[in-house]
Amino acid sequence: MKKPMLCTRLIKSVVLIVPILSAAALSGCGGDNVAAAQPLPASFAVSHAMNSCLWQGPVGTAPNEVNEAYPDSGATYWTAQFKVPAGARVFLKGQYAYSRYLSFNSYRTNNSPAAKLTDFQIAPDAGSTNPFVSGASRYAANRSYTLEIVPTSAPSTASFNTLYGDSDYGQTITVWYRVYVPDKGADATGGVGLPDLQVQQADGTVLTGAQACSVLSPAQSAAASPLLPTSTYAALRDQTGVFAGFPAVNPGVWTAQYNTQYGLQCMFLGKCGGSPVRQVGFFANLDNAYVSALISRAYGSVVVLKGRLPTAPKTYNNLATMASGQVRYWSMCTNEFYTQKATSCLYDEQVPVDSNGNYTIVVSRASDKPTNATAACGRGFIAWSDAGDGAGHTNDGLLIMRNMLPSADFPNAIQNTKSPGDESSVVGPFLPTISYTTTAAFEAFGCG
Repeated sequence: MKKPMLCTRLIKSVVLIVPILSAAALSGCGGDNVAAAQPLPASFAVSHAMNSCLWQGPVGTAPNEVNEAYPDSGATYWTAQFKVPAGARVFLKGQYAYSRYLSFNSYRTNNSPAAKLTDFQIAPDAGSTNPFVSGASRYAANRSYTLEIVPTSAPSTASFNTLYGDSDYGQTITVWYRVYVPDKGADATGGVGLPDLQVQQADGTVLTGAQACSVLSPAQSAAASPLLPTSTYAALRDQTGVFAGFPAVNPGVWTAQYNTQYGLQCMFLGKCGGSPVRQVGFFANLDNAYVSALISRAYGSVVVLKGRLPTAPKTYNNLATMASGQVRYWSMCTNEFYTQKATSCLYDEQVPVDSNGNYTIVVSRASDKPTNATAACGRGFIAWSDAGDGAGHTNDGLLIMRNMLPSADFPNAIQNTKSPGDESSVVGPFLPTISYTTTAAFEAFGCG
C-alpha cells in the first residue's frame, strides 16, 4: 500500500526543526520492505562516470584516486568548488546511493566544515523513498531527491533540503560529497552515479550539464588540503633533545581531535590542556568524531590494538531494510601524518570480534606482519606505511579511529568527549589499548 504524504511531510518538518535528530526517530517513513534474496538493481551493472564537470576526484585510497585529507578506505569522496552568480540558484538532483551512508558537507576557506546534509535529513522527491531512514526499504526502486546549495551562511530558520556554504555569491564555495560502504556489487557511487547539476538563472532559465557548469566555473581538479610548510613541520618534528620514538609515546595515547592548532601543540609540544574549540580541519566530516594516536617503530615493529567494537548496521551484503546500531559507521586507519595519505583501514564489518564484541587489530609493515594476524585467527590487520610520516621519518605512524552518527543512547561515542584528557573515561572499553611487540613474540600466541 502506498505511504500517505504525511511521511514526506514529517521528514521535511523534522529537517526544519531538528536537523541533528537521529534517523531512528523517523522510523516507519519509507517504502515497503523487500526480500533479502532480491535481485540486484540493474544500475549495479552500469559503468557510472567517476567525475563530471562539477564533481572532481574521487578522493580515497584506491588506485588512481586522490589520497589526501586523511581519507578512509571504506569511503569515496568527491569535491566541487564553484562560484554562484547573484540571482542564480543551484540544485543537485540525485538518487540515494545503495550504501551505508552518504552526505554533503560545505567547507570554509580554512578547510573546516561549515554545514552538512546527511542522508536521513534529505527529504525524497514525491513518490520516492529515503532508504536511509531506520526501517525503510534499502532497495526501494524510486529513490530520487533534490537539494539546493546556497552560498551564504544559514539563516536562523534553515530551509529544508538546503546546504549552506558559509560564503557569499560570487565567492568560491567548496562542497564534498561522500559515499561510505557501497553495497556488494555496486560501484563507488553506490550504484547510482553522481548527483546531477541544475542551475536556475535569474531570469528563470534552467540549465543542466555543461551549460550549468559554464555558469558556475567549477574547478577541474579535486580540492587540495594544504600541507604544513616544510619548515614548520621540521621545527615541530625535528626538535633537539627529544626522546627516542618522539613524538609517539609508549604505551600509546589517544587524543580527541579539536582543531589543527591544538592538535599540533598537543602532538609535538606536549601542550594538551585547556578548552580548545572543536573545529577539525583537513575537510573533516561533520558526522564523524575522531581520536588519533602517534606510533613509532622505535618501541616495536608490531602494534597491537585491543578494544570493543561498537555495533553498526551491516549493510554491505545487500541488507534489505535499514537497521540501526550504536554508530552508523566505525573505522580504524593508518596514515602518513605529513602527506595526509591513508595507508590501510578496517571498517566495522571487516573486523573479527569475539562473542563479547572485542577485537584485536595488528599494525605493522607488510614485511613484519605476523603469520597469525589474520581473520582466520580472529585478528584484524592494518598495514603501516613504509614511508612513515611521508616526510623522511620512516619509523613514524598515525592511527585514526572514527565514530559516525552515534545513537543517542550510546554514551561511549567519541562525540561525547568534551575536554582534553577525558577520552579514556568517556569512550571506555571502546577506546583500544595500544601496545608494542615484535613479530616473533606475537606469533608465539598462536592462532585463535
